Amino acid sequence: MYLQETLAKSPRWEAWMELIELFTGLFLLVFLQFHMLAVATIILGPAAFNRDALMLDEYYLSYIGIPLVILAIIVHGLVALRKAPWRYKEMAIFIQHSRRLAHLDTWAWFVQIITGMAVLILAAIHIWNTLSTWPIEAAKSAFRIQSGSFSNLFLLLLIAEIHAMVGLYRILVKWSWIHRQKFTKWLVYATIGFVALGFIALVVFYFLDVKGLT
Repeated sequence: MYLQETLAKSPRWEAWMELIELFTGLFLLVFLQFHMLAVATIILGPAAFNRDALMLDEYYLSYIGIPLVILAIIVHGLVALRKAPWRYKEMAIFIQHSRRLAHLDTWAWFVQIITGMAVLILAAIHIWNTLSTWPIEAAKSAFRIQSGSFSNLFLLLLIAEIHAMVGLYRILVKWSWIHRQKFTKWLVYATIGFVALGFIALVVFYFLDVKGLT
């Protein structure tokens, strides 16, 4: 049923959807890694973190970037999930075929669907918590993490990095001439590296003396 519906769609419309999914995905991938590096400045100390946060405000990068990121998340989510097997029978058939084929790219698409939905929920919570305590400061971020957000943020970090790197893998397989075996291991290393960096930053925030910063 889903296959028939897909084939009945306009090829031109599908091509535009693919391009929108591609560019919004790349935009969010770049944002995620730069955001991770910006947050990791807390490892250098609260002063370094606050300096970078203040610079983003002074040049209005935060006020421009945050709406663009929210818009990209919504558009990318809607476009990417258009092909998801929402019906129970479709999901059962997909899992059955995936087990028989034992194909990495098929399971990668399934991972994208699951992690993508999780990221939408966790990112919405994170954005709301950040905006509700604006402006961004080391003391406020540390207070949120020490007040119970540590596990949620680490889960968001882990799922977002997996989603981003699996998405990059699928982009390279689909749009690149590079053989997948040549870059798969580097994507795994990059995922581990960014997750480890984010975890260290969270730990630093968790043990930061909030009272000494206020």
